[in-house]
Amino acid sequence: MQKQVKRKIRYTKAPKSPIIKKGNVVLASEALVKKGRRNLQAKMHINRGDEVVVISGDDLGKIGKVIEVFKDKSKIIVEGVNIIKRHRKSNAPGQEGEIVEIEAPIFSCKVMLWDGENKKASRLAHKELESGAKVRIYNTSKEQID
Repeated sequence: MQKQVKRKIRYTKAPKSPIIKKGNVVLASEALVKKGRRNLQAKMHINRGDEVVVISGDDLGKIGKVIEVFKDKSKIIVEGVNIIKRHRKSNAPGQEGEIVEIEAPIFSCKVMLWDGENKKASRLAHKELESGAKVRIYNTSKEQID
């Protein structure tokens, strides 16, 4: 039987993934995890395929569709947002090298859901239907998302 180690949690302002430091101290982000929680994995309010608007950073105001979600890092990839350039070498002798533009991940706390009907950024609410299924709804228009 293994002995469970009690870890101390230190909170930071920066939005970063939980890190285990020396002396059983875990460094967690206040932005991603509520104080007092033992489960340090961030809750995601965004799913793949959602339309979102960027609310902070260089791409402020851009609207795009979520391509990929990384729950463990609390990051997402949004279509047309946070584009970076990568230099690729040639693989074959006759082929030339190229510069490729790709979307890089951003933190999920930097985006909000986009309510297309009201043309506004919206928070998220949860509602239970009569059938027992839980659905997400926009707070601005009370319209069902999924």
